[in-house]
Amino acid sequence: MALGLRCFRLVHPAFCNSLAALTRPVSEVTLKTVSGRQNDHGQYLAYSAVPIRHFATKKAKGSLDHITVVTADGKLALNQIGQISMKSPQLILVNMASFPECTAAAIKAIRESGMNLNPEVEGTLIRVPIPKVTREHREMLVKLAKQNTNKAKDSLRKVRTNAMNKLKKSKDKASEDTIRLIEKQISQMADYTVAELDRHLAVKTKELLG
Repeated sequence: MALGLRCFRLVHPAFCNSLAALTRPVSEVTLKTVSGRQNDHGQYLAYSAVPIRHFATKKAKGSLDHITVVTADGKLALNQIGQISMKSPQLILVNMASFPECTAAAIKAIRESGMNLNPEVEGTLIRVPIPKVTREHREMLVKLAKQNTNKAKDSLRKVRTNAMNKLKKSKDKASEDTIRLIEKQISQMADYTVAELDRHLAVKTKELLG
């Protein structure tokens, strides 16, 4: 596999970012929003918002860290603009004193995170009460996780298609055997990632519904 990928880098060096996205640990893959980023070498994967591990019923301050906040300077993780602390098992505090102008955006991001949170604000301090988890909420989280897993698979299929199309246009730059090897490796990486997405979804579903 290493030989094939080295050859592909010689053909399309920048496009290897897409292939790297296929092989990143699925436990770190974000499923809340999946989008594409365009540049001169095609479409890359870009993930934002809430990772699959945060579709949980046991809330902790770390579950808010990677919520994406849309600011005037772009999209930033909540823990980059706010100080997150655990006041009690039922209450998380987000201190926005360092970036008070982002307070409203942070509140919006928390509300729209898909974690059933209803933040309250006191000046630059955001209070996030931890709701009591109901069966209905657990089922909603499972449904949301399934939807976002499917979005991740759709994005993966686009990357796979783009990679194959780029490869077909590179037949004059690499041998036929090398092209076939890389095609096989792209398919293997994509299939492995789909299997990992399904596995993590199954684990999360069992965790939520028992």
